[in-house]
Amino acid sequence: MKRPWLSLAAFCVVFSSIIIFCVIFGGFSSLYRAQNRIYAAKKLVTAECQKQLNLLPELIAMAEKTKNFNGIDGIKRNLIQANQTALKTKAILTRINSKNTPLERKTILAFEQSQVQVSREIINLIIELKKDKKIDRSPAFIALEKKFKNLEISIFYNSHRYNKETRYFNTRKAIFPGFLIAKLFGLEKIHFLEITTNQFTPEKLRS
Repeated sequence: MKRPWLSLAAFCVVFSSIIIFCVIFGGFSSLYRAQNRIYAAKKLVTAECQKQLNLLPELIAMAEKTKNFNGIDGIKRNLIQANQTALKTKAILTRINSKNTPLERKTILAFEQSQVQVSREIINLIIELKKDKKIDRSPAFIALEKKFKNLEISIFYNSHRYNKETRYFNTRKAIFPGFLIAKLFGLEKIHFLEITTNQFTPEKLRS
């Protein structure tokens, strides 16, 4: 006949093992899902930025038709700057999406600078186009301007979402039991950097 304390000890060992397994598996699963959410949020940000670039040729085409196009210090200069900035931004977006790894500081800074610049070039073109009353009143221009404004808001919103997921991952792996689980699975050295989202507010872009 088995002794009661042996049965109790065996039950406690099995129960504790299940609890430890659930904590470890649950913690790893949480960190793994958090990483995937960060990468998904990053793709949303870059996808909206790419949409912005894809719309830029329409704005340029309108600008080339305006009566001010041949002005030395008007739209023509803005078009040149917009094209140069678009090429630079496209290259940075391609680099960001090339692999799912934490973004380096220099890559984030390059993204922030290029995105602010391309947004301001778009705003400058829109301001110049509004000087042509015929274009300013056209349904096509009004619709295009609205699309750009919506994309500004979307980029700002999705950048906040990226930062939220980044903070969640960094916090979970820094506190108990997350830091033990992160060390167990080699995640302790992974750190995600945030985007400076206040640069993308529509009010700041227009300042």
